[in-house]
Amino acid sequence: MMNTMKTPLALLSVILLCAALSAASPRPLRQLPRSPPLDSSSTWNNLMEMVKDAQAQDRDHETRLIPVIPSEKLRDTSMCCPNIKILRFYLNDILHNESYSRMQLVRHDLHRVARDLESHCNSHLADLEHFQTFTQNLVRAGEMYKNNIKAQNKAIGEANILFHYLYETCKPPGMKL
Repeated sequence: MMNTMKTPLALLSVILLCAALSAASPRPLRQLPRSPPLDSSSTWNNLMEMVKDAQAQDRDHETRLIPVIPSEKLRDTSMCCPNIKILRFYLNDILHNESYSRMQLVRHDLHRVARDLESHCNSHLADLEHFQTFTQNLVRAGEMYKNNIKAQNKAIGEANILFHYLYETCKPPGMKL
């Protein structure tokens, strides 16, 4: 009877020892999460309200300013930096008209995203083509409409596309959605 009792106790001892060693072993540091506004439903809702206001004033449904990113490239984190460059352009040159609902809230959250994601841009030369395509499209739209305000309104109406691109391309390494 003594031998049968030793086996479960020995097994229990091994299990407890393994658990203790596992708890004490160093673990890799947890990756920093993405910028909180990218995961905030209130940010998404505020953004959609602002975009809806801009789209209600836009009669040109054929022109698109933000270049399309193919779905396979959306998983490529190297596209994060070009999207951040476009975001900075929005913050510095486009998002200033307070006549759009929730503009101030959206601008505040987008400033936070730009600041939080700054570390994703290791190079100022990273994929300039994507950024240049956007700015060229914006200039062409201003020329086509003969009105830069309408072109900026078009860009505001596409802010949800940019935000989606930031959400998809600016993930911490290894993060799955």
